[in-house]
Amino acid sequence: MGGGGIMSDQFLQRASVERSGSAATGVSEPSAIEEAVIAGQARVLLGSIPVGVAGGIVSGFVVAWILRHQLPLHHVIVWLGGMILAHLARLGLWIIARREIEPLPDASRWLFRLRLSVFSIGLSWAALPAFLFPVDPFFQMFLAVVIAAASGAGAAQQSSDAPSAMLLMLPPVVAMAARQLLSPNPTLEATGYLALVFSGYLALVARRIHRAFLEVSRLHAVAAEQARIDPLTDLPNRSALSEHLRLALERARRTGAVVAVGYIDLDDFKHVNDVNGHAAGDALLHAVARRWRDLLRRTEVIARLGGDEFAVVIENIDSQHAAAEIAAVCERLHRAVATPFDVAGGGQARIGMTMGIACYPADGDDPDVLLRRADAAMYRLKERKNVREAWWQFATTPVVPAVAG
Repeated sequence: MGGGGIMSDQFLQRASVERSGSAATGVSEPSAIEEAVIAGQARVLLGSIPVGVAGGIVSGFVVAWILRHQLPLHHVIVWLGGMILAHLARLGLWIIARREIEPLPDASRWLFRLRLSVFSIGLSWAALPAFLFPVDPFFQMFLAVVIAAASGAGAAQQSSDAPSAMLLMLPPVVAMAARQLLSPNPTLEATGYLALVFSGYLALVARRIHRAFLEVSRLHAVAAEQARIDPLTDLPNRSALSEHLRLALERARRTGAVVAVGYIDLDDFKHVNDVNGHAAGDALLHAVARRWRDLLRRTEVIARLGGDEFAVVIENIDSQHAAAEIAAVCERLHRAVATPFDVAGGGQARIGMTMGIACYPADGDDPDVLLRRADAAMYRLKERKNVREAWWQFATTPVVPAVAG
């Protein structure tokens, strides 16, 4: 599972697609930021599971051992077994999350699962005062202390997500307080009121911590996006592309699909800069990026590497139909630059493009190797610009016929 400092691959793809509708303002849609925040919440909750499982199971054994003579033994064993199963289910979620190739795909669903698993822990503690309440006032007080400690520790551990803290804390606290308030013992009745006040305080603290966590997470998500987006074109930058390509290759290894990496250099861009100025050149790069974004599909990510160089990663290519699929993408990319661009002063600029393509697994399985081979193929073709018969070529033996330029 990816660390908190790495923007998820889904976040990159969604941000790239959503930015096509917000390119005029340069601000991404809130949904991409919110998805990153939810992923951060889920990562924090997942990180708390190992310690929570260890503490919960140990506490359960201690409580069961102390109450074994105060309650029917088979009832205590059933309760302890249910507690252990609830914690093992949470541990299973943690193990599954660590095996994910991508950092928490579908974070909202993960957050729902984690909250549900926390609720099961709260219910397991609530079962003690609800169904297994001892008769001896001393052990009743002991159980009240255990419930208060378990609820407080659990709420603190889940405080980055207020709903999780409430789902863990409220069931046992409410069940225990109900028992204490109905007790004829005035001391137990008083502790019941204290339990309600204590739970209210914990709820308030958890809510404030939750709000602070969300605010910090949003700032982090925005900063992470800005660090991985090219400010001129609003396309992913080289760092974002490298991470995306790494994850794309991981997916391809699992599914057996082909991944194509195209290294693009714009033809005649220097002429636009020399004749119309750098401002016109920047506007042209922005316009090219906007056209490419309009043609972008979820299995394709285009990034700016620097200057007038770009790279495209094409995923989920069927090895049996690679020829048609890669050719179709190349045609769309070329169509975007084939139409002249308006430049300042009322004129038009015509540019072309040269692209080298490397494919996984034929040309390698390392992101840097694939980019270097695609780059080398592009430069070999660029050197023959005036005599070439095609505008793109493969790094090695082509799997598809080159398209005439």
